Amino acid sequence: MTLSTSDTDLRTNIHAARAYVAVSVAVALFGAIYEHFSFGVYSYWMMYAFAVPLVLGALPALMLVTGKRTFPVPLISRKMWHAGVAALTVGSVFTGVLAIYGTSSAWSVVYGAAGGILLAIAAVQTVFSSFEAK
Repeated sequence: MTLSTSDTDLRTNIHAARAYVAVSVAVALFGAIYEHFSFGVYSYWMMYAFAVPLVLGALPALMLVTGKRTFPVPLISRKMWHAGVAALTVGSVFTGVLAIYGTSSAWSVVYGAAGGILLAIAAVQTVFSSFEAK
């Protein structure tokens, strides 16, 4: 069974992909500028923080746009997915800043756990909603 998406869903996914690419570029620029002024100290968390919104945000949105077989994604799942990606991105930048500064924090683990939980809930909810649509 092939489920089709409406024109609104397509525009929503294209908009999300563009937004995630813009966020990835902004995070990459922030990381480059921050590390430029850090006197040669760098952090892999900061260097690759741009990859989180790119891989977990833009790539899935583009896959939903270009895929021939699609499924409906509820609004609450989209919002939870966006929040999970944001938590992981902010957590990566936060951990990078602390690593460059030379310290650590327990909050780094909280960002990762919160982001992972939000992504998992969004994915499970999307899968269950696709079964209901059939």
